[in-house]
Amino acid sequence: MSELQVQETRVNDGSATRRPLRPAARLLFALTAAAAATLACAETIRIGGTGSALGTMRLVGQDFSREAPDIALSIVPNLGSSGGLKALAADAIDLAVISRPLREEEAKQGVVAVEYGRTPFVFATSAKGVSSIALDRVEAILAGRYERWPDGTPVRPVLRPRSDSDSVLLASLSPGIKESLQAAHAREGMVVAITDQDSANELERLPGAFGTSTLALVLSESRKLTLLRVDGIAPLENGKANPDYPYWKHMFVVHKVPPAPAVKRYLDFLQSPAGRAILTRNGHRVGDSASR
Repeated sequence: MSELQVQETRVNDGSATRRPLRPAARLLFALTAAAAATLACAETIRIGGTGSALGTMRLVGQDFSREAPDIALSIVPNLGSSGGLKALAADAIDLAVISRPLREEEAKQGVVAVEYGRTPFVFATSAKGVSSIALDRVEAILAGRYERWPDGTPVRPVLRPRSDSDSVLLASLSPGIKESLQAAHAREGMVVAITDQDSANELERLPGAFGTSTLALVLSESRKLTLLRVDGIAPLENGKANPDYPYWKHMFVVHKVPPAPAVKRYLDFLQSPAGRAILTRNGHRVGDSASR
């Protein structure tokens, strides 16, 4: 499968002496074997792509599996949007989730991208007593001009790779931020998180850390991070994505044409009232509300 690999967990059979099973143990063994056989016979949908979507897709899959017990869901980590599309093209996964529109050359590969919602692109920190930030402060942090939070804790920027969608979106917010971000990438000793989950881990781990994420990731993975108001506007209001928040990522699920029957069933569930309710609870604006 070229550079794309599937990880497997194998259980080695030891040589310990086996004793006769008691009746209760035999029943448990039979039930476990039956469940394993059912799972082995179930059709599997493999989903991978942007880390911003994986937690939400996992939650959607939990409810979907109750309606479709004959279909199993497998989440493939650490692909990113572009990696997810490559994996889909190579038949390594069945659905790619991405946080950007298809590029022209990607749209010619016999795939369709369906926008299932949008989620706030957020600034997050582990610093105590910090609740809001202005864009000029973001610029100063990236430029190294703002080095300590009000309580004296050093500011620790967590960057993403230059080509990552977070970096591209961040640079688009203002010319000053674009220039400061370039300067930050050029400085030695900066923390650069490769994946969305790596970034969230670093933001949680490092005292005074500051960086970007999405509301969908933070909510769906129950991350212990403070989401900052931007110029006074919070990304989360009354438990839902705030429609007045200024910065968003549009989220797409991509499938081959025509979709396999199991994939079609999952897509139908994702866009059903039950699926949309899960998306809404986890930081998305969906349907007609997504454009307002």
